[in-house]
Amino acid sequence: METAIWQEYENENVIMLGISNTMNVEAFIDENSLTYPILFDPGSNGGVDGGNTYDLYYLPNDGSPYPRDYIVGPTGLLEYANNEIDIAWMLEIIDELLDEEQLLGDLNQDGILNILDIVLIVNIILFDTTYNQLADLNQDNGINILDIVILSSMILDR
Repeated sequence: METAIWQEYENENVIMLGISNTMNVEAFIDENSLTYPILFDPGSNGGVDGGNTYDLYYLPNDGSPYPRDYIVGPTGLLEYANNEIDIAWMLEIIDELLDEEQLLGDLNQDGILNILDIVLIVNIILFDTTYNQLADLNQDNGINILDIVILSSMILDR
């Protein structure tokens, strides 16, 4: 996963995280030359019992409970979940997600620019401080009333 996914896609809007239920994961990171972030699962006692994340995303099956691999798409939907590493399948899904063309201003990603997208931009401005590239219509690295004016104009011009 380090070379096939993380190193291949780290500059392509792909975020990869490891989650460990043991506190002493440094030896594993060093042995495998891992460079992607690995976080500690809160709620774990530091042993093999899991933790909060483990409990929330447990995938029962007949195979090993580890590792658990998930791919979450840009809309926040779970696109892939598997208990066994399947790099080829994961790469296929990542490539499909990266190939999907996103329409600037289409915040709910329904393929239509409309009032719903304006409402989402207003919510970002008023309540959410996270940057959303699709909401930044004038590409000035900020989301503000100018983006709403531009989106309104785009909707009216259709």
